[in-house]
Amino acid sequence: MNTLSKKLIYTFTGICLSANAVAQAPHTSYFMESMPTRHQLNPALTPDYNYVNMPLIPALSGIQIGLNSNVGVANFLYPRGNELVTGLHSSVSNDEFLDNIHRNNVIEANLKLNLLSFGFAKWGGYNTFDLSVRSITNMSLPYELFEFAKVGQIDGGPTSYDISGIGMETYNYAEIAVGHSRKITDKLTVGAKFKFIGGVLHASAKIDELNVSMSQDRWQIREKGRIFTTPALQIKYKENGELDDFDFDAGSLGMDGVGIGFDLGATYKLLDNLTLSAALTDIGFVTWKGAEATANPDPFVFDGFHHFGAEDDPITGESPLDKETDQIEEDLKSLTRFDNNQDSKSTRSLTTTLNIGGEYSILSDKISFGLLSSTRFGLPTVWTELMASANFRPVSWFNATINGSFSNIGQSMGVLLNFNPKGFNFYIGSDYIPFRYSKEGIPLYHAKANITMGISFTFGNNKS
Repeated sequence: MNTLSKKLIYTFTGICLSANAVAQAPHTSYFMESMPTRHQLNPALTPDYNYVNMPLIPALSGIQIGLNSNVGVANFLYPRGNELVTGLHSSVSNDEFLDNIHRNNVIEANLKLNLLSFGFAKWGGYNTFDLSVRSITNMSLPYELFEFAKVGQIDGGPTSYDISGIGMETYNYAEIAVGHSRKITDKLTVGAKFKFIGGVLHASAKIDELNVSMSQDRWQIREKGRIFTTPALQIKYKENGELDDFDFDAGSLGMDGVGIGFDLGATYKLLDNLTLSAALTDIGFVTWKGAEATANPDPFVFDGFHHFGAEDDPITGESPLDKETDQIEEDLKSLTRFDNNQDSKSTRSLTTTLNIGGEYSILSDKISFGLLSSTRFGLPTVWTELMASANFRPVSWFNATINGSFSNIGQSMGVLLNFNPKGFNFYIGSDYIPFRYSKEGIPLYHAKANITMGISFTFGNNKS
């Protein structure tokens, strides 16, 4: 077993453990007429009143925080007696651990914070304005990396691994969005939104190929990949190209990326109580300026691997996991060498999402049933989801929605509550409430959850 791959796995597991909440407008709000922010899912969907959010106050101004992953802590931690051990522990067999690992294991944590948002009816339609900050961070680890960590060299003989597709990225930017929707006919409503994006911080590390050949006395590594960073994240290199140090310089933060985006949407009232809708959101790109380094393609002999002990140190009481985790930075530095650190640009597309919905209402629109298909294109993978919801509007000042969703990363349920007395709107809810948790309250099999909440002041009534 080797140290580097275990470090990546422990980091990956740690994210699953700590990030319990993908930043997006909650899908549960798609059919909630009183929800002020549902135009973020489809610019043709607007509330029945004018509104302005609680400006510049964290959480109260509107916050969406979440996590998407096709794995959870149960993929990495195993009960042994009264303790939990990692899948790399000697008491966990190769098959027991690797049977729980996917071909591609991905995790994505997101945050969106509204700084200022308002909407009003004017100029023959409904107009929206949003100023927000967004952060998107993802990691992708292939099956072969976990196999390399668990199995290692087979019976001391020649062994090789082809590990491709290791990736880590973070995007952080401010966004100004201006939208307009209007009725074309009594049945058809269309909407569009333009977005200007100012990038603040971007870093990506992608190892396209990592070929490891092991013999009795040495391990040889060939690699192909790149690192790109904007000025606020500075990476120093040794003379031989190994990573030397990482430094975050807050003083270098600036607008190091510029981009544009569009949202397009429409709704069509097929019957008096049946409405169909569709939208494409986040169509666009961001161009970043920074420094790029490419992996040195020459063979590299690495001897920094050692045996992972199963017991705590009898003197210090420090666990092997603690020791291994403490070494992650040095191991990553010594494994990979880079050349050609130079000024560069990187253009990346936004994570475009396709939403297709249908809603059927009964009891004079007091209750409705909705079906929403969402497909999000982009890195680290394509997310697809089908969500069924029941929407309740018993009185004008209170709406509630419950849902069940099925996706390529698991099943879950959610709920959203919206309180809308005259002049005031407060909402809170979650799309994804996992079914099974550990005793520590951590989702077991799919680290997929989110939460959204916010306060707005409302005025006027545009239902007519």
